[in-house]
Amino acid sequence: MLSLPSAQLILASGVLVSVVAMPSSYASESEDRAALNAAGEAWVDAFNARDADAMVALTTEDVVVLPPNAEPLRGRESVRTIWRRAVASAKANARVSVEETVVSGDYAFRMGEYVYTLPNGVVVERGKFLEVWRHTSDGWRIHRDMFSSNRPLQVPPPGPLPSEPRMDGADAR
Repeated sequence: MLSLPSAQLILASGVLVSVVAMPSSYASESEDRAALNAAGEAWVDAFNARDADAMVALTTEDVVVLPPNAEPLRGRESVRTIWRRAVASAKANARVSVEETVVSGDYAFRMGEYVYTLPNGVVVERGKFLEVWRHTSDGWRIHRDMFSSNRPLQVPPPGPLPSEPRMDGADAR
């Protein structure tokens, strides 16, 4: 069994090695936060400019987007296809407010809210998002993205869906 001073020395050595071995990209959390905010603003600017390619350039190669009520989109090309469709039909501009940013090594997450507003000032959508960013050789990139509307889910009335057979025999011939 290790004596208390030996255990403290081993612990202190481990902490020292982890700090000394830390890459320089972790040197300043405020610099990482500033770079993350700039990248996030660049994404919003690209959306408002209807530039899906610029939006995709701010993602990792293996990006995964988790849209509401849909299958996950995996990889840049899947995301590019959907985002091109989205910006082609978009009439509103996006505005984002970030509530929380946490940086931990090569990963960070941002959580906040978004608002889509028409040029006449009418708000057409409010929602929330959670993004996981990864630090790459190109800077901070969106690695995972999940978002959803604040509108209540529209639930159909009780009863069988049109594509389901009725179980009471009423559709039997």
